[in-house]
Amino acid sequence: MDPAGSSNGARVRRASPARRAERAVRAERAERVERVERGEKSERAERAEKLAERAADAKVDLGVLPKLLGYNLRRANQASWRTYVSFIGEHKIRPGLFSLMCLVRFNAGIAQIDLGTHLGVDKASIVALLDRLERAGLIERRRSTRDRRRQGISLTEAGAAEFEALMVQVRQLERHMASRFSKPELEQFLTYLRRMFA
Repeated sequence: MDPAGSSNGARVRRASPARRAERAVRAERAERVERVERGEKSERAERAEKLAERAADAKVDLGVLPKLLGYNLRRANQASWRTYVSFIGEHKIRPGLFSLMCLVRFNAGIAQIDLGTHLGVDKASIVALLDRLERAGLIERRRSTRDRRRQGISLTEAGAAEFEALMVQVRQLERHMASRFSKPELEQFLTYLRRMFA
């Protein structure tokens, strides 16, 4: 084999000192860049953790909720229910049943379909409510003499007494809730609410 050939091959296999130095510089530079990137990632992760971990006294941003009609109506309804429970009790006559009894009290012999219409309740739900009041002995159903398909709803004596007792508590409840408004404000507020279901 040609000695010169062997010498040339050795030079090809071994990098020159200058090239080795250049490679070392590139490797060191790459390592520095990697360390910097790792540090930046660590800092970003730390910042993200700080953002994710809210302070205990941090103010809650409600976003668009305060401007949404549905949200405000729901919160008002929840507040109204809590006040009702505090004045009358959760296991007493509930607001829906009270409204039904009120219609029956001032419209003796009212038809089931009219109750549903003015309470915004479907037929099946009205039947269930009437059944509950009838079992409690507070209302009675009477078949119409003019139309056998029609039943008139009336309060029993016990139902009338229960309604009058409830009215005392409801008046107190209404005075409490209305105290937040002036008389013109309350009238205007009720007008706006009625417009929602007119």
